[in-house]
Order: sequence, then structure tokens, then C-alpha cells
Amino acid sequence: MQTHKLFMFYSNNFTILEEAVLSAIDEILWLLKDGKWHNLREIIEKSSLLKSKVEMAVSFLREYDFIQMNENERKAKLCPLVFKFIDEIQRVEKEEALSHKGFEGAVGVKEFESLRRRFKKI
Repeated sequence: MQTHKLFMFYSNNFTILEEAVLSAIDEILWLLKDGKWHNLREIIEKSSLLKSKVEMAVSFLREYDFIQMNENERKAKLCPLVFKFIDEIQRVEKEEALSHKGFEGAVGVKEFESLRRRFKKI
């Protein structure tokens, strides 16, 4: 599974263990980015993580108010503020992709407008 690296950044100061923990947290946040409830079994199945890593990362995310937990149903979802933050990150990324030619193969705004005008003539 390809992860998005929503909050990952690389530094020579991180140990391999710290990078693994950050990667697990990032992957879980990416899976929860839709703002809906997801049960832990689903998170484990959709991620490349072991059950113990998911449980440890979810515990951390709950303790620091990144996620809400429904303990009875063993479901998690992003807290509203975190959901808004991730949504804003995605919006900015899309805007940047459209406005910067060559950014991951995206067409720039000027090129897009030029293409749109040409297709209108057809």
C-alpha cells in the first residue's frame, strides 16, 4: 500500500524506530481522512501495519486528541479540528498542483485555460 506521507518529514535526527512510528501514525491518519468512523479491524486490513502497531498508534492519537474513539464498537475517526486541518492541507495541495506546471505532471492554470478555450471552439 502506498502511503501519502501527510505529516511525515525526513531528518537524520530520527531513529529507525521513530520513523516507523511516524509512518504508522501517518498511515492511520491518511486512512481516517474522510472523517467517517472506521473500525480497528478495517484499519489493520487497509494498512500495511501489524495489529500491535495500529493499537499503539491509535492509543497515541486518542491520547493527544487527534482521533475520537468509540470503545464499545472499537471504531475511530478524526477529531473535527484534525479533520479540518487535513482537509485544508489537501485543498492547498490541489491548488498548488494546478498552479505549478510540472508538479507531479499537473497542467498549470494558464495551460488549462488555453486548452479549455481551444475545446470551446470545437
